[in-house]
Amino acid sequence: MTGKILKYLIFLILFLTSSNIFDSRDNYISRNEVDMNSFIKDMVSDSIESDTDVIDKYFTEGMSIDDIKSLLTNRPKDIKSTGKYEPIYYDFSNMLHYKDIEEMLYNMNRLDIVNLEQLYKTVDDRYIYGIEIGKGNKVIYIDAGIHAGEVGNTVILMQFLSEILNEYYTGNKDIINKLNNVKLAIIPCINPDGYEIYNFGKKSINNKNLWIYENYDKLNIEHLKSNANGVDINRNFPSQTGGLLFKKEKIMKSVAFDKSTKAGKHFPGYSLGSEQETKSCIYFMLKHYRNMYAYIDMHSQGRVIYNGKPNLSKEFNNLSRKFAKYISSYNKYKVHGLSAEEVGRGNDGTATDFMAELAHGFKFCLKTGRLCSSSYIDNHASLMYNYPVITMESLTTYTRDVELFKTEYYDKKLRDILYDMLDGNFIK
Repeated sequence: MTGKILKYLIFLILFLTSSNIFDSRDNYISRNEVDMNSFIKDMVSDSIESDTDVIDKYFTEGMSIDDIKSLLTNRPKDIKSTGKYEPIYYDFSNMLHYKDIEEMLYNMNRLDIVNLEQLYKTVDDRYIYGIEIGKGNKVIYIDAGIHAGEVGNTVILMQFLSEILNEYYTGNKDIINKLNNVKLAIIPCINPDGYEIYNFGKKSINNKNLWIYENYDKLNIEHLKSNANGVDINRNFPSQTGGLLFKKEKIMKSVAFDKSTKAGKHFPGYSLGSEQETKSCIYFMLKHYRNMYAYIDMHSQGRVIYNGKPNLSKEFNNLSRKFAKYISSYNKYKVHGLSAEEVGRGNDGTATDFMAELAHGFKFCLKTGRLCSSSYIDNHASLMYNYPVITMESLTTYTRDVELFKTEYYDKKLRDILYDMLDGNFIK
């Protein structure tokens, strides 16, 4: 460990263990939230994996110590509710602007069952939101819209949330009982800049100095994945193997080592956890993972479900596959096997990688700036938090067509799946 990192670590531990900065905030620490003093004790490690010789190269730096410190000491803003809830009757009537989504979320926050958090702000001046609905201790965590062109699931989630909250507002006893027993933790749109740009074009870009604006005419917007910085957020998470290549593996053709205007390229950023969108997700994940019941990362390409991680425990993989099959029993999406998940080929650093490693108790290593375990290859990881992790790819391709979103929601039974999950007992 370098002297600089050691000094930061000592400062960080002394600061957090001697300060009451978190305890002094009303209603902050609860059963469903992370006590950051405990996080330091339980999650930060100065050790490193034993088999580092398996690594060919790190092509992306780990998360910086300053960003780790910022995540631990800065708390996003709770939105205070004002006014009376107005029922939302959307039903895919039009393509939503991001400002429309914000207005809907603020309206939802007027109900006593809802807590809305304003997370980090994007480089193009849009806030990312985390919404919590329900009073239970079982957390069902869902996010969507991490890739710019995959806008359908954001709209689908907004329709679902509108429906259940309308029913709660009108006194539906079944919905009220369900929301008293579970908690939905949802980021409906991880990448609001990408969402707005994909849907509404170059004119929606506020900051004309951004990479996305300067390269707009070179990009294949129809297959845009990145945020406004040109970074694929879904490769920017500080998971154990994020941004590195194993010696015995070949780098995947889709991996980019720099910002690229080519379609289908995954550029993880120059350092992991660098993007505001990634930080928003990490904060919300850390807040909820210890009480998680299931995690769905929603994407939009192919009606398939990815599940499990070949470098993690058999128990976790079996649980995730069981959950994937449960989803597939409704919508008939194809369930992929473990062979569809690559490790050490440059394609790691996804949201599901990070959440799956949290489930196994991986700690933040300040030497690598990533989550870590005893080793990269045979890490003998055991499941500490009993939740499945899946990537659910809805629709067949990128599209802005709200009628296709409506078909997926009703005819492909995404609505039925989401409603059934409110029971909190779908994993038998």
